Amino acid sequence: MLDKSLRMLGLATRAGKVITGAELVLKALKNNKIHLIILAQDAKESTAKQFINSNVPVIKIADKDTIGKMTGKEIRSVAGITDESFAKVILKEAGNSNVTEN
Repeated sequence: MLDKSLRMLGLATRAGKVITGAELVLKALKNNKIHLIILAQDAKESTAKQFINSNVPVIKIADKDTIGKMTGKEIRSVAGITDESFAKVILKEAGNSNVTEN
């Protein structure tokens, strides 16, 4: 299941429905444009805390290097999904064990 959620992240990126980088995701989150946050498993605790208590589901599905590769960027600690449909599919494919409680 993990592989499919990562493939969906790549597809959402190509569709222009992903924002990466902590600052940009935080800004979009404040403007209610994020439906799902993908947080790297190896993200710094201070970075993770910024997103864990949001009203948006947060999942941990890969490390920073993998998230970067799937979004066509350098390493990334966080990615925000701006499309509700992509968010639902990725969340479903990631499974409950990867969802971080808010």
